[in-house]
Amino acid sequence: MPVPPNPSTPIPIDFPYKWEEISSKLLLTSPKELPKFILAPSFLDPWADYRDLLPLKPDIAVPIIAPKDKDAMTNLVNTIYKAMDCMATSKYDRPTPSDRATWTVTEYMECLIYQAARNLAQPTRTFHTSFSRKNLRNEAGRREAFHRLRGLIMLVCNIVVNYTLMAPSNVIRRIEAARPAKNPELSPMKDVRMKWTLKNMDVDELRRKVLEGERRKEVDEKEWLIGILLGKERERGLKGEVVGLGGMEKGANGGAGGAVVKREGSVQVIGSKRAVEVVDDDETTKRSKTES
Repeated sequence: MPVPPNPSTPIPIDFPYKWEEISSKLLLTSPKELPKFILAPSFLDPWADYRDLLPLKPDIAVPIIAPKDKDAMTNLVNTIYKAMDCMATSKYDRPTPSDRATWTVTEYMECLIYQAARNLAQPTRTFHTSFSRKNLRNEAGRREAFHRLRGLIMLVCNIVVNYTLMAPSNVIRRIEAARPAKNPELSPMKDVRMKWTLKNMDVDELRRKVLEGERRKEVDEKEWLIGILLGKERERGLKGEVVGLGGMEKGANGGAGGAVVKREGSVQVIGSKRAVEVVDDDETTKRSKTES
């Protein structure tokens, strides 16, 4: 009988689509060309809008087109193709905030794919020949355009999974370096989210968090703080510094500024190791002499 997985063990997540198949459908020679494709403004700009406006959130899955759902893929390809083929303006060309407010998650993805495909179909860009009017007049040409859209949909699905459910890949890091998430709290980069959280704490809470992070749980906080201060006291002692209630006084003998202070009978002697100043209690004048 198979042993059920430990609930605390994370289930490994894989990309839904093969990178080789994606690059082939996008007219790229190999998956190595995908980072350049993704980071180009034609794709990156609509992607950044989609990420920020949906928005994508770490550890929150977003519905995508599963590889086995052939009907959903075909329907989405047809929807995007018709919007691009239509001479009228699509609802995805210049959507307003009020337009987006009524959209479903699927419509946000449709907008991303439509805008990216429209950008890539411009003259001199990757999809230009595939979406030229001349090419779309025959079945073979339309089939080619469908391949491009399928590749784009597959690419988006892979990046969405990487953004939300996986550790950031190098491409995700490069996307965030070029176009950081508008809301740092939702960044796929853990250090960016942590920095945002810490910057929004007040100083007392931040101080408490630092202290708790440094202190071992089994150690009493007061004893731990005392230990830190005593450790600093010992360090200063090794450097020839003494900390007193009145402040810090330098000198291994506890004097001021490295001087030696002592009293001999009714005479107070103040001086350094080389010279001392003698002051008689009964005299108003003082005389200096050099120690032998």
